[in-house]
Amino acid sequence: MTNSAIELPLEGIRVFELGTAIASPFCGRLMAHYGADVLKIESRVSPDVVRILGSAWIKGRDDLAAAAPDTSPYVPEMNASKRSVGLELKTTAGRKAALALIAECDVFLANFGARALAELGLDYESVSAVNPKIVYVQLPGFGSDPDMPYYSYVAWGPNQAPLVGFDDFTGHASDPPAGIATVAPPDYMSALHAAVATLSGLEHLELTGDGVHVDVSQFETTLALLGPFVMDYDLSGTVHSRIGNRSLWGAPQGVYPCAGHERWIAISATDDESWDVLSSLMKLPDDHFDDPDLRLAQQEQLDSQIGTWTVNFDADDLAHRLQSVGVAAHVVSTNEDLLHDTHTMSRNWYQVASHARLGRDVFSDCAVKLKGTPGRWTDAGPSLGQHTREVLRDVAGMSDEEISQLVSDKGAFEQLEPETLVPRPWDDWIHLLVPGTADARDL
Repeated sequence: MTNSAIELPLEGIRVFELGTAIASPFCGRLMAHYGADVLKIESRVSPDVVRILGSAWIKGRDDLAAAAPDTSPYVPEMNASKRSVGLELKTTAGRKAALALIAECDVFLANFGARALAELGLDYESVSAVNPKIVYVQLPGFGSDPDMPYYSYVAWGPNQAPLVGFDDFTGHASDPPAGIATVAPPDYMSALHAAVATLSGLEHLELTGDGVHVDVSQFETTLALLGPFVMDYDLSGTVHSRIGNRSLWGAPQGVYPCAGHERWIAISATDDESWDVLSSLMKLPDDHFDDPDLRLAQQEQLDSQIGTWTVNFDADDLAHRLQSVGVAAHVVSTNEDLLHDTHTMSRNWYQVASHARLGRDVFSDCAVKLKGTPGRWTDAGPSLGQHTREVLRDVAGMSDEEISQLVSDKGAFEQLEPETLVPRPWDDWIHLLVPGTADARDL
């Protein structure tokens, strides 16, 4: 049986996704991978931020302006296997078409602000009025209760981290807080909470026959990461803050320099057995640090000794040597390291699939692997407005004449210049990115 013939866990589920950036789009991507028909509702007037980013190689190319929104690497990362439906929800006609689609969907998924959804007339009461069985999952920054103090606040993932104190844990004690804005962990944590919430809502629907309003607060999903530290203060009054790469519970644990420019190794040997092996390899002149309490109390001196030793080694070679004797260690990987990482490659992490605009594109796989129903990628993500006509026709039941009128009235839009194809620059040497994949010139 081929992978395409396997019935996936979420086949038959249709999702109306009203998302931007990462939080709900990443949740929708997971659902699409496992068979759900995810309709990504998009606006050309107020496009998803990932559409605005584009790619550096297309900037300044006015002749490719129609293709630019399809070129950001974030597009496949957040939208692989979805269908793009161009609707302008601030128009009466666009909203009417959206409600017609919602009536045929099982899940409504959105990370728009709660106020924005209400202003669009797509709050839970309005949506459930046209589809009482809808599993309505919203994940605004601070929940959907207008009586809550932060209800009106605007937030993105990078804002959430410092708001709950996450950034106060990141960095060295002598330095200011150091956030991780380029990755925004809160967005991904919210997406995973939303995925669990959506599956729970679908289970509720199956058991009771009733729809449900699922309210996820991104503020709280981020705060949940710091639960033990919040409770520690509540119980003992202890205030934890930045400690760099060290651990509160044992030493050594840190990042140490290796030979070469900006090459580092992460080592954790906090138990006695690992420390005995590491200290033996280091050939320390005495047994001073055999006392775990001294290792923890004198971490600066300990780290200095380890760093003086590690700087003499190639990072990859030293990591292999330490792992072979049971010490937890690994190179601090760069993007290039990960591209060629043998474990990552062996797990088929880098996927290649067709794309209407780019021909094909590369994106990351799903980290969750179900043995019997492993999921599949139908494509590398949609071009902006690519599926508007087919979805409005096949799902909402609109005629081609009605759809054309809707487009003419600016309530909807379709893909611009579908004949314009713009392969990525690496298409002629894709084998360097994904070994075993033929370069374009060899096809």
